[in-house]
Amino acid sequence: CTYCGIHNPSCVVRCNAPNCKKWFCNARGHTSASHIVNHLVRAKHKEVSLHRDSPLGETLLECYNCGCRNVFLLGFIPARNESVVVLLCREPCLSVNGLKDMNWDLNQWLPLIDDRCFLPWLVKVPTEQEQLRVRQISSQQINKIEELWKTSPKATLEDLEKPGVDDEPQPVALRYEDAYQYQNIFGPLVKLEADYDKMMKESQSKDGLSVRWDIGLNKKRTAYFLFPKDDNELRLVPGDELRLRYPGDSGHPSWQCVGHVVKLAASEEVVLELRSNANVPTDVTSGYSVDFVWKSTSFDRMQSAMKTFAVDDTSVSGYIYHRLLGHDVEEQTIRVSLPRRISAPGLPELNHSQLNAVRSMLQKPLSLIQGPPGTGKTVTSAAIVYQLAKQGQGQVVVAAPSNVAVDQLAEKIAATGLKVVRLCAKSREAVVSPVEHLTLHYQVKHLDTLDRHELHKLQQLKDEQGELSSGDEKKYKALKRQMEREIMVNADVICCTCVGAGDPRLANFRFRQVLIDESTQAT
Repeated sequence: CTYCGIHNPSCVVRCNAPNCKKWFCNARGHTSASHIVNHLVRAKHKEVSLHRDSPLGETLLECYNCGCRNVFLLGFIPARNESVVVLLCREPCLSVNGLKDMNWDLNQWLPLIDDRCFLPWLVKVPTEQEQLRVRQISSQQINKIEELWKTSPKATLEDLEKPGVDDEPQPVALRYEDAYQYQNIFGPLVKLEADYDKMMKESQSKDGLSVRWDIGLNKKRTAYFLFPKDDNELRLVPGDELRLRYPGDSGHPSWQCVGHVVKLAASEEVVLELRSNANVPTDVTSGYSVDFVWKSTSFDRMQSAMKTFAVDDTSVSGYIYHRLLGHDVEEQTIRVSLPRRISAPGLPELNHSQLNAVRSMLQKPLSLIQGPPGTGKTVTSAAIVYQLAKQGQGQVVVAAPSNVAVDQLAEKIAATGLKVVRLCAKSREAVVSPVEHLTLHYQVKHLDTLDRHELHKLQQLKDEQGELSSGDEKKYKALKRQMEREIMVNADVICCTCVGAGDPRLANFRFRQVLIDESTQAT
């Protein structure tokens, strides 16, 4: 057993994940589950085989009917009159009666894993004597070695003793001396998260994909292919960048191009819009590879925001600075004449507790509004933004950690009649959005000015040729920047994700009023 060292062949099983192949025993030791179950759960693996010297021989555990090897779905049924059993998975074979013609009683089905251990007739539990003679391993050590295996699969428990391996980052606190201490604690955590994200994304290459080609309305090449989901945490989302590669053959040179995901179909089909139409091997449909392109933008912006918080005294007010660092400061109230009507036009009437939330918020520099799902937080947020915009204190920035949440809010706020601009990441501009008409790139395209026609001509040229001459490119960028700025300056409300608030296009804007939805999900 890789955890504790037990070496009785009838007590151990092998994890069959391609990059694992380690052995684990069916003893709990000092943990709540057996070592093999602990490993399968933590590593998100699910296929195992028995030892060749075990009573049942070298058996790969799989469903007799469909070949499913997920041990968390497998169970067994004893035969009515013999000492044999059949393994059957819970979904779909048990539920659709995969053994119609046999003399098996499906009501006898029992799972192979019970109370977080394999059944002892399948994998024996080591005796107490055996368990006392081997290495005693704690849950904490198991967590650490499993983390280490993600980056170095051959690591051993001895490697945990090496200096530097176990350097725990400083834990977050409820109170910080100053913004520098805050930055010194959160900075390394953001870096750890970035490193992990990069490792996860870059390990996700897929080979041997078949592609079908098409051309989008904007004359850009699009590739359609199936991207099978692994069981890890990584989800593809629209806007992700992928690199599509073809190794080349006798009739084609090798080729690669970066594109971004514009759509994900329910069938796991991915639609990738390529950046360039040059030399795309559209007559080849198979043998492609796909890699993730990791972008550090989000993490760079988090680090830069913490630096600004520490260095720039004017980034937030003194009161908010001390409150965010957990200091004891005297409560402040803002002198404001409360409007007679708190509910906003175009939105449902607010109930008593929602009205209280809006009133209280308008009188405090910092408020946290909590409410279970379905209590109308989004409508309340939209009413708050409406009231803030009407106070004449300048523009309101509305942020949330996810694009979906930002879109929902933007839609509700626009219903009140305020001028809303939804600022998207450039990589998401081709992604279909429910608030398309509010997005900055849409408004730039449809702004009716002389500049727009000039920009439109250049855009057409760019789409057709793939690139512009350097003079035209300069002109194109300057025109686009100028129009974007014009639209944003005239908006009452700018909506973006929390990371999107660090967009360079907002660099020269100062906001005195900020609303963050789902803020506790944006640690």
